[in-house]
Amino acid sequence: MRDTSAQELLLLSALQECRIQLEAAQRDEASRAVMRRELDDALRRAEALAAEVVLERERTEAVRLVLSAAVMSLWRFGLRRRLFRARIVRLGRQTPDSGPEAARHAVLLAEARRVLGAAPSVDPSA
Repeated sequence: MRDTSAQELLLLSALQECRIQLEAAQRDEASRAVMRRELDDALRRAEALAAEVVLERERTEAVRLVLSAAVMSLWRFGLRRRLFRARIVRLGRQTPDSGPEAARHAVLLAEARRVLGAAPSVDPSA
């Protein structure tokens, strides 16, 4: 009889050890799932920020283009408005209508209106 109870104790001990390992594995899996979700969220935020950086670069480039057009349209008596408008129109035609570069259109319009002394009709950050 003693051998049977010793074997039962060994089996119960092994069973308890298996339960402990299973609980630890379940906790590890739960923490990995949480980490996976956090990583996915971080990757989505990084992609959104990268897209926003691209748009901001295009907006900055549009402001640079307007300033360049304004400087090239200056002469000793002031701004040659007709030449400036023609350059802005050309820049607008050269700018693609889709993709990240399309963000330049609104900025070109708003900044050109500002240079010409008119109130901007379009929000360049939109």
